[in-house]
Amino acid sequence: MDIVKSDILQALILTKNEEPNLGRVLERLTWLESVIILDSFSTDKTLDIARSFSNVTVFQRQFDTHAQQWNHGLSLLKSAWVLSLDSDYVLPDQFVSEINGFIAREDGRVAYFSKFRFLVFGKPLLNDNTTPRPVLFRKDSCIYYDDGHTQRLRVNGSTGDFESRIFHDDRKSLSRWLSNQDGYSLKEARKLMAAKDGLSFSSKIRKNRVVAPFFVFFYCLFVKGLIFNGWHGWHYTLQRTMVEMLLALRLIEEEKLK
Repeated sequence: MDIVKSDILQALILTKNEEPNLGRVLERLTWLESVIILDSFSTDKTLDIARSFSNVTVFQRQFDTHAQQWNHGLSLLKSAWVLSLDSDYVLPDQFVSEINGFIAREDGRVAYFSKFRFLVFGKPLLNDNTTPRPVLFRKDSCIYYDDGHTQRLRVNGSTGDFESRIFHDDRKSLSRWLSNQDGYSLKEARKLMAAKDGLSFSSKIRKNRVVAPFFVFFYCLFVKGLIFNGWHGWHYTLQRTMVEMLLALRLIEEEKLK
């Protein structure tokens, strides 16, 4: 495969202690001339792994919000197109072929959404609860904004969709996951508490506090069929249920502390 030049496309990845994941991600990006990593002062071997790849350039910035971090990352890029990846997104060959096809086509679309195949301990699940995300877009047509515990991309133009899926393969420890969820649940609770009108069906269920954990447990295990994934499916289901339990506790706490 020919190397894609940095004036056409660069990848942007945010990192903070991603030693368990980053190497597998970067191994699938060697077809790019330039990968930019914006690191939030990792203390593990993240930077050593990043600098072991000749096409990777590392910058560092203290994290404040997801949107501001991503937008700062965009300001570091020199390319027309951006491949925006989390540090646990692994690209299969078909996905890379689609990227090159979209860029070469120049059909007026400014962003492309990807679905995901969630992996637990390296094994793909039959289904999951992840939602499509724009991962390939023109830098001059998009900008990030904060939304609860995460960020979203505001797209100014028409969009398309990938046929293949990115592998979402996070192998960080359970302790790290729990620590992250503690902060995420607080931000998400405050977002839901502040919202008055226009809530989606899922947000209304979550704001109820009691229903969401039970709903997610049965939805993942039986509607999504993860009971047929063995302990990998149970692990994912219990994680998703715990996310809703933490959010419910935060919502109760926020209401009582008002």
